[in-house]
Amino acid sequence: MKRSSALSGLIGLVLLAFGVLGYLLTSGAFARLFSGVNLIAGVIALIGWLASSRGSFGAMAGARRARYGANAAIYTMAFLGVLVALNYLAAKYHRQFDMTSEGAFSLSPQSLEVLKNLKKPVKLYGFVAGGRSARAETLYQEYAYASPLVTYELVDPTRHPELAERYKVTVMNTTHIQYGGDSGAGVNVTDLNEQTLTNGIVKVTKASQKTICFLTGEGEDDPGEATAGDGMGQFKEALQGESYIVKKINLVTEPAVPGECAVMVVAGPTRPLVPHVLAALTDYLNKGGRELITLRPPRPDQSIDETALVGWLQDWGVTAGNNVVVDQVVRLFAGPALGLDPLVNAYGPSPITAGFDKQTVFPMVRTVAPSDPPKPGREVISLAKTSDTSWAETDLEGLFKRQEAKFDAASDQKGPVSVAVAVSANLAALKLGQGEARMVVFGDTDIANNTYLGNFFNRDFVMNSIDWLAGETNSITIRPRTLRASRFSLTVAEFDVVFVLSVLLLPELLLIVGIAVWWERRN
Repeated sequence: MKRSSALSGLIGLVLLAFGVLGYLLTSGAFARLFSGVNLIAGVIALIGWLASSRGSFGAMAGARRARYGANAAIYTMAFLGVLVALNYLAAKYHRQFDMTSEGAFSLSPQSLEVLKNLKKPVKLYGFVAGGRSARAETLYQEYAYASPLVTYELVDPTRHPELAERYKVTVMNTTHIQYGGDSGAGVNVTDLNEQTLTNGIVKVTKASQKTICFLTGEGEDDPGEATAGDGMGQFKEALQGESYIVKKINLVTEPAVPGECAVMVVAGPTRPLVPHVLAALTDYLNKGGRELITLRPPRPDQSIDETALVGWLQDWGVTAGNNVVVDQVVRLFAGPALGLDPLVNAYGPSPITAGFDKQTVFPMVRTVAPSDPPKPGREVISLAKTSDTSWAETDLEGLFKRQEAKFDAASDQKGPVSVAVAVSANLAALKLGQGEARMVVFGDTDIANNTYLGNFFNRDFVMNSIDWLAGETNSITIRPRTLRASRFSLTVAEFDVVFVLSVLLLPELLLIVGIAVWWERRN
């Protein structure tokens, strides 16, 4: 009888402990029920033990078993004290850690860089139904955690129509970004994701907008084409998302590159550029201009003629090969095969690629490398190189007509090969004035089109190149992913049930069963 009552006393202590923990850690109805049942059952068990053991307390006090029990009780209380102290410190000094390999639950480096450079407070107004949205609040909390200058407020537009009218909100699930207080700049965004929110903050914090001009008229990819795979509508959206203005320029009809163009983009012309256009591009660079040139691989039928542009690039220290880069790829159950979409993991030293160790893909690319010997006054750096299993194939007839390619040491170039370069021209050394002209050349145009811009980290590589050319070096980083990690949202009541069942009830049952088994074996 005494042994049974002693066991009930131990179990009563366990019930009381978990009842108190449930009461302190949770507040829902289910948790209150759990705590109440534990506390009542624990008190009953302890009363039964005390009633049956009151005559033996004196003998137990001096026993060695009692000393061991007292030590165990002290250690238990000390452990609980440490847990309480850790919870108090965690509540007072909030820190969060993202252990996922890609930082799926954290803001991207670009978002953090934008928030770090804030000069004035930013307030996010989330106009959501009923003024409640777990998804919006979770996203806003990440921004508020990253910067003390960011605050947020969830607004029910039906209860506060004056705020919706003030900030011109007409669509539900709109975020209004207000910079610098009520008198500052503001912008509305309707997509609830990190990429859109960060781009909105960039828009309101930039003092001025720079213009990116696209050359048209000679078969270049069109930034106005948003649906076709060979259009550059997504590239245009990415530029506008970072507060650039995008315009199309036809230099055949224009006397020169307009002065408003911060960067001139020549996106893979398929027909020869006329001398007037090349002269305008040269004059633009001689005055400190910035250009992004993307080439296309040559074809044996001469359907793409970039001879004039390739020759013009030689004057700036860039050599474009008359080849197509081929790489070996290994496919599951199929073994090695030839691929015309080489992956790039190796990057040269440049502000464009500083800290950039992500994978990019260059579909149908020709080699682009610094000229040998180098041109005086021009520094040309290889930005990206393919793997050592690749090579530059010069047999275009075999590649395009027979779909065959084999490395020939006599005519082909063994990988790794350069497929992108950055050019810095010292205008003073060239006796053209003061300052610096910049150019980035890709041996591939498809890297920036609608089909491939979103593949791997192509968008970051292309946008970093634009930022470097435009002098926006603070924007060079890894941008937010379009797809955020999946999140599982629970209501407060649902979380309460899950917490009680998994964190409290299951350990409690295991502890009680363990005590019972230990007690039976011991006695």
